[in-house]
Amino acid sequence: MERPPWSTDFAVLKAECVSDINDLLEKYPNSIVYETMSALLRKQLHQQFADEFAATHQEND
Repeated sequence: MERPPWSTDFAVLKAECVSDINDLLEKYPNSIVYETMSALLRKQLHQQFADEFAATHQEND
């Protein structure tokens, strides 16, 4: 089964977000910062994934 074109982009974005969170934890070790940034990054990743997924399915229709 062939991987959709957005899956590689999503994996890269996810890795970048993990790196960003780690950098923030080093700079601001307070748990509220982690929770807030983690929630924001999850929301952003979810939206980017949804947009890419929808675009892929529109191209296939």
